[in-house]
Amino acid sequence: MKNPAGSLLEDDHASLGQLLTELDAELAKPNIARGFELLDLFWARLAVHIRAENLHLFPALANASRSLFTGKGSLPTSEEAHNVLRRLRLDHDFFMNELALTIKASRAIGGRELAPCEEIEGLRQRMTNVRGRLETHNYLEEELAYVWPSLLFDVQTVAALSDRLRHELENLPTRFS
Repeated sequence: MKNPAGSLLEDDHASLGQLLTELDAELAKPNIARGFELLDLFWARLAVHIRAENLHLFPALANASRSLFTGKGSLPTSEEAHNVLRRLRLDHDFFMNELALTIKASRAIGGRELAPCEEIEGLRQRMTNVRGRLETHNYLEEELAYVWPSLLFDVQTVAALSDRLRHELENLPTRFS
């Protein structure tokens, strides 16, 4: 069965990946103003993605009956699932902290007429670090956490989860409306 919750989040991963590529290209030019706009958008988009997972997906998985986690087929044991969720939450903390520092640095750069190339490269390196960890993180989510709802829950529960996730993903800050 196709998992609508997982598909929704995977599509958002792809969209965020494209945004990261565009951001890096603008900083490489360097088109500072456009790069900072894209950095702000990426930060906001990733934040709502993380919020959706932290508010809806992860609790649904964490609160599922331990007896459902059989360790057979594509299902982990309950302990394995909780370890994966813990790792994903730690990654979320890393992304938000790293992006907050990157935004702070970009604001300091943006306040000057000319930004030194080293500072722009520093921002690009931070974003490269985020991208690297994000690739591993997304793989874990897409191969594990996004698969589990369709294996654990009935169709109506997965559809309701998908609706809640979609609502969160569409709830960007008003400055992006």
